[in-house]
Amino acid sequence: MKSKKAEFDFVWIFAIVAGISILLLAVYGAMKVGGGIRFQTDTEVAKTISIITDPLQAGPFEGKYSSIQFSSLTRVDNLCSNYNFGSNEISVSTESSVGQKWTVAGVPTTIANKYIFSTYEEGKNFYIFSKPFKLPFKVADLLFITTKDYCFVSAPDYLGDEITNLNIPNIKVDGKQNCTENSIKVCFESGDCNITVHGNCNANYCETPYDTGVVQKGSDSLYYTGSLMYGAIVADKENYECNVKRLLFRASSISDLLSKKGELMNVRGCNTNLIPDLQIYSALTQNSSVSDLENLFGISSQLTQKAKQEQCGLWE
Repeated sequence: MKSKKAEFDFVWIFAIVAGISILLLAVYGAMKVGGGIRFQTDTEVAKTISIITDPLQAGPFEGKYSSIQFSSLTRVDNLCSNYNFGSNEISVSTESSVGQKWTVAGVPTTIANKYIFSTYEEGKNFYIFSKPFKLPFKVADLLFITTKDYCFVSAPDYLGDEITNLNIPNIKVDGKQNCTENSIKVCFESGDCNITVHGNCNANYCETPYDTGVVQKGSDSLYYTGSLMYGAIVADKENYECNVKRLLFRASSISDLLSKKGELMNVRGCNTNLIPDLQIYSALTQNSSVSDLENLFGISSQLTQKAKQEQCGLWE
């Protein structure tokens, strides 16, 4: 006959094993549910980023600034597609103290009507500012997203005023000795910095030497014109060149529309001589790439001069 003590020990052992099993199943279930909630939340955050950036379209302004603060570390990836008008694809992953620290990002949000320049960003504070891009007419508003601090060393006065007026807190315009240790140093023309901006604009139609030029980032040389300079600074090479290709396709389409507008103006008695120029420019922009930006800037500047001499304007 078994002793009551043995029966008692067996019952306790069985209860402990069963309790541990139930606890493990509960924890596993909670982690699975939590992972599902995180995936859903990350998907919704990506959509929210698209919505939040709507008011940041510069419109008639020379730029706008805003920021997004997250309660936990957040990773934002930005994939770009340049087929025709193309798109940006934003995906988000948030850090968690339960289960895996990082999980697969949520469902990406495709944004076809914006041009978002960034790298693979991680942080709690995301800084976003916008600038209009013209070549020579307004092509689009550009959005720049970053979590990093930048220090512009020996920047020209007009750029310093531009950043100051936008109140962008993560970009300082100062001497190198006043840059914070972890900031990305951006030199203009020369200096021992992480990034160097070179201005190549010496022609009569340039307002400043930095209307067009090259941004040097390590071994990468990123050609820019106008506000694309900021994109070349904050974005990686792949994202930058993809978005530029999208912008050039859009510029080509706008040129086509403007030439058709010119034909309508001629019918109505307000003649324009820009139609052949716009048709040529449309073909040029559609077949151009980043390395052609300096040449396109020169052609667009000539178009601007011609447009100013006409009585009926095709664009502002």
